[in-house]
Amino acid sequence: MGLVVLVYSLGYMAHEEGLDRYFFFMLLFIGSMTGLVLADNFLQLFIFWEMVGLCSYALVSFWYRKPEAVKAGIKVFIVTKIGDIALLAAILLIYAELHSLSYNILFEEYVRIPPFTFTVIAMLTLFGALVKSAQLPFHSWLYSAMEAPTSVSCLLHGATMVKAGVYLAARTHIIFCKVPLWLDTLAWVGAITAVVGALLALQTSDIKGVPAYSTVSQIGFMMVALGASPSPTSLGWFAGLFHTISHAFFQGLGFLAIGSIIHQLGTRDMRKMGGLRRDMPITFALCIVVILARSGIPPFCSFFSKGLIAKSLMLTNNFVLTSMIYVAAALTFAYSYRFLVMTFAGEKSPYVKKIKVHEAPWLMSASSSVLAAGTVILGFLGGSLISFLGTHYVFEIRSFLSLESLLFVITLLIGGLPIYFTYQRRIINLEALRRGMFGALQRVVKENFFLDRFYNLVASSFLGGSKVIYKIDMNLLERLPHAVAKGIVKLSHLMLVSFDLTLDRMVAFVAELIAFHSVKVRMMHKGALSHFVLAATMGIFLLYILLVLTT
Repeated sequence: MGLVVLVYSLGYMAHEEGLDRYFFFMLLFIGSMTGLVLADNFLQLFIFWEMVGLCSYALVSFWYRKPEAVKAGIKVFIVTKIGDIALLAAILLIYAELHSLSYNILFEEYVRIPPFTFTVIAMLTLFGALVKSAQLPFHSWLYSAMEAPTSVSCLLHGATMVKAGVYLAARTHIIFCKVPLWLDTLAWVGAITAVVGALLALQTSDIKGVPAYSTVSQIGFMMVALGASPSPTSLGWFAGLFHTISHAFFQGLGFLAIGSIIHQLGTRDMRKMGGLRRDMPITFALCIVVILARSGIPPFCSFFSKGLIAKSLMLTNNFVLTSMIYVAAALTFAYSYRFLVMTFAGEKSPYVKKIKVHEAPWLMSASSSVLAAGTVILGFLGGSLISFLGTHYVFEIRSFLSLESLLFVITLLIGGLPIYFTYQRRIINLEALRRGMFGALQRVVKENFFLDRFYNLVASSFLGGSKVIYKIDMNLLERLPHAVAKGIVKLSHLMLVSFDLTLDRMVAFVAELIAFHSVKVRMMHKGALSHFVLAATMGIFLLYILLVLTT
């Protein structure tokens, strides 16, 4: 995946400045994710975990002269750090209990950890994974990361940072699956995110927003599959990881194809596009592959991975979770079809007519075609992968007349027909729908379910609180020492006037009194007092000698 993106970058980034910096961080990005996967203890994992976050910040802010890119990079860095702190806390608790950070030690001796502490460790680890993989309610940073070059977005979504959380959940599943709260949280957050991400992808007019929110939704599929697995040998565990790999191929292909479109048109607004299928036939064909693969059409890889996820959920007998995944699958086809119609179908828009559109450079198209082939090849490798991993589940490619295939076809029709009649045939009046109940729903979705407003409210509350504390600090805490110092100075001056000077006067008075009386005493005797003292001393000395001689 990394090699394909780097080759694609040779064409996509050919005329950009700072290519040394770009390729440095891209290679570091790939190496950091590789190190994260190969780590055999939590210390190494956390080091590479942080390096992945650093590279994402640097690459999202690559066009640092654009204020939007700088703000997006800061947002990505800050939001993901929330999860990083939770993961660090979990790692410190593990070391405090076991005095080791080795995976094997944790997997073998976790029974030594008190149940409550073990639950806290599991939930902190899960929190870090959910934030890193942009799951609800921390999904908004992933769309902001679209300010990065499209090749960076491809790598970030397909093979590196966003998948780190999924990997962490799968890697620690062997022990944390013993915590029911961990499994339930993973499953429900994944299912809700799958639906919410698909709805967000359905309403956006940003061509990069479609795969961005699609990634949020598809990772929800992976998370719900892991949450539906009572053990790492369950079907859901394999289904989640299989979908992780298949998503890397079709979503990476989607970003590369979209990058070719942006490279030609210079805009991300799909409302300005249309009629590109004649001028960009190769890109059009690649986008067809993306839509079929993302929607789960055979023989593409996600047909098998999504089928396994649905099967694993059916084994749990949880009707609500299973229904939510089918709804997300229908919405997946809907937003994918909508993207295709708005971009390639119909007549050329006035904006497109002003531009001389042609196919992307052969280097970009060739590298994208590698991923297109991978989406098909990977599908046929599914059975071999199960046998290789030793999973006791074996699946077969069922005929299209089976009940599961019939349900899947119905799901796709439910998702695709409204888009067909609204955007392609224009039988359904979109403006009329917006004036009704669907308009209110669209406004809610367009506002990101008001989560961004909530975050801004929380942030502004903290900012307002910090301003109050600043005023207290400046007006009270800063002035209080000065006021105390001034008070001490005034008090010392008062003591100087009222006590110290009085004491000095008393000492001077006593000295004068002694001097006065000494003069009076001196007048009472004749001669020098020193002579009298000397004579008395010599007399005492002579008496002492006489006493010694007589005894």
